Amino acid sequence: MDALVIKNLNYSYPDGKAALSDVNLTVQEGSRVALIGENGSGKSTLLFHINGLLDGQGYIEVMGIRRAKKNMKAIRRSIGCLLNPIEYQFIMPDLANDIMISLPERLSDKEKYYAALQWLRKFNLERYASSSPLELSSGEMKKAALAGILAREPDLLLIDEPLNNLDRASSLEILELLASMNQTMLVATHRFIAAEKLATHVAVMKGGSITGYYSAKEALALKEVKELLI
Repeated sequence: MDALVIKNLNYSYPDGKAALSDVNLTVQEGSRVALIGENGSGKSTLLFHINGLLDGQGYIEVMGIRRAKKNMKAIRRSIGCLLNPIEYQFIMPDLANDIMISLPERLSDKEKYYAALQWLRKFNLERYASSSPLELSSGEMKKAALAGILAREPDLLLIDEPLNNLDRASSLEILELLASMNQTMLVATHRFIAAEKLATHVAVMKGGSITGYYSAKEALALKEVKELLI
């Protein structure tokens, strides 16, 4: 099954400058795709279209559901987003409550609290259950945000620069966590290690278009791909 299908997607900024130009991309379920390209190539703008924050002209289908106003609630239930800056990911004063709001309404408050603790335990963050997310390090905040996202049980993860502001040890920890997950992923990144350690495939963006789609092994052997990564 295709987790994500994009056909002939176009979008221009309010000033008329083209941001996306005839984007075509198909991501199979279970794939982890590194979306790479220079700054301004359209990576974040493309992620914003998939989760419905922007609405250009073209066709987008998520987990078999075509993007349309009447379908956006169902599509957003299927998508988990880890965007930048990471501080904006949190809306509650402490980690436990931030995860609780992602849990099914059928659960009681007590059940939600214990489920939130279980998610924090998976990421070795249980000791911060009563802490403000903003008291955590960048790496811990990203793990906490992932815990909240995964508590919603999404099918597709959209991740924008997951290794920003992380040292190598924290980067490897985040990549290991992501690689252990079953969700399909589209990960905008400029880091070679992300493509090497996480991606099954690589999509290249240039000038608002997808200009290449490769297996990760094939992509990382190409000079023009390696030049886009650090």
